[in-house]
Amino acid sequence: MKKFFLKRWFLLLLVVGLSLAAWMPRSLQPVVGVLEPRMIVSVALFLMAWSLESRHLRNALLRPWPAVWAVFISYVLLPALACMASLLLEVADFRIGLMIAASVPCTLASAVLWTRMARGNEATALLVTLLTTGTSWLATTGWLLLGTGTQVGFDAANLMRALFLVLVLPVGAGQLFQAIPPLGRFAIRYKTGLGVVSKILVFSIIFRAAVEVFDKLEGGSAMVATTSIGAVAAACLAIHLIGLTFGFWSSRALRFDRPNQIAVAFACSQKSLPVALFLYQTYAEAYPLAVIPLAIYHMGQLIVDTFIAERLADKGRGKVELPQDAPILT
Repeated sequence: MKKFFLKRWFLLLLVVGLSLAAWMPRSLQPVVGVLEPRMIVSVALFLMAWSLESRHLRNALLRPWPAVWAVFISYVLLPALACMASLLLEVADFRIGLMIAASVPCTLASAVLWTRMARGNEATALLVTLLTTGTSWLATTGWLLLGTGTQVGFDAANLMRALFLVLVLPVGAGQLFQAIPPLGRFAIRYKTGLGVVSKILVFSIIFRAAVEVFDKLEGGSAMVATTSIGAVAAACLAIHLIGLTFGFWSSRALRFDRPNQIAVAFACSQKSLPVALFLYQTYAEAYPLAVIPLAIYHMGQLIVDTFIAERLADKGRGKVELPQDAPILT
């Protein structure tokens, strides 16, 4: 029983949190109202960067091709799939929400956590986060205009400034702490504990989104058929799994090493809920149901990726892996 709990504690936490959100969303609104997604993401990224040895990130920067390939999949394949899937959805809000979910950058913390869980190259996953976020003002805006037909009035300068503060500064601060020997040794020693804290922070973002979704449904501000929710849930899961599978096997075909295959798979297919919520709250609140695909995509990716990461980790045990500084293209 103890072993099961230690292995599945995050999934159990998700189940309890979603159950509470469905049972009493209105009562929980004051609680989740204090959860600021951008602040939570900044702290989670700081902890991830602090516990990541600088040489690994340096190697990823020197050999960026896996990260570049993941960015291509994330910003080309996934939004294109969302465009096609949105044609099958009857509710306009769902079409807009699906496009937002598929067009935002790589998730800001969980891609690193789940890559680490699967014994992949977490430095590559972190680099994908940096690259996708740095280009999101162009890629996300373009796909939303193409996929929704809605004029989304992004302020590119403010968006880039906000993302810089949320993403680049925490990573820089974390690596600065890592460079200070006593702090660096502390982070490496307690890497597992810092990962647990980061997962709890990720959960808090999911919990906030779930409360918001159930509150809208309970309050009657968003009425929708169960079949429509099922359709958008299937679309979200299919897009994520197609991206993950294509990322893994295409990386193998490109002869990236196994840790980078894993990093590409998770980083190209996982999407950022905080950025999606920011875009929804700023530009799409006139479509109340649009928040549902955002929550479904993120919750779905974490649930299925937990089992996938465990499977990849189990298969990777005993394999001879190339060192992190070995050539990744031949």
